[in-house]
Amino acid sequence: MLGKRNNADPTTVDTVIGKEARITGKLVSGGAIRIDGTFEGEVVTEGDLVVGETGQVVASVRARNLLVVGGIKGDVIAGGQLEIAPTGRIDGDVQTGRLIVEPGGLLQGHCQMPLPEDGTKPGDGRNGDGEH
Repeated sequence: MLGKRNNADPTTVDTVIGKEARITGKLVSGGAIRIDGTFEGEVVTEGDLVVGETGQVVASVRARNLLVVGGIKGDVIAGGQLEIAPTGRIDGDVQTGRLIVEPGGLLQGHCQMPLPEDGTKPGDGRNGDGEH
């Protein structure tokens, strides 16, 4: 997500919650967020969200793309890509367009990956991927 796999710029983060911070409430942002501390409540961003290795989030989460290196307890919606790193853990239901769980990463919950609006799916020969 924020590495080699797409065009997101890992150096552009608008909001950082440091590892010594503990925040409760609702966080709303139009840009990228990085959480290295503890956050409880609700996170909504139109940008990307990174939960760092020391980050612990107990909240419902909505983001464009999400990289989890720490932990999330709560339901997650990532409109683009959700990546769970080897040290990452999500306890909750997720909805995302693309899911990557690296070896060691953990997802405890249900995962829903909606079909594109045109009804195609990968490999059905109708989406231009050349497979039939």
